[in-house]
Amino acid sequence: MGLNHLVADILRVPVESVGDETGTATTSAWSSLRHVEIVVGVEKTYGVKLTPREARSCRSVRALRQVLSGKGITA
Repeated sequence: MGLNHLVADILRVPVESVGDETGTATTSAWSSLRHVEIVVGVEKTYGVKLTPREARSCRSVRALRQVLSGKGITA
């Protein structure tokens, strides 16, 4: 499952509406609870553990990609 699909599933929005700019500032569906679900979903899907700082910084799909890229994962 790609990152956009994962985020769309958790936010319960169409995958076509999810892009790099999708995040807390642009999508009302991205609540604090959904943020936790996204972080957990990313950890499970990609087999990584995000630090608390990384988890807090991942407030958009672009930020999630950057954190994953830093861990050597292309998402």
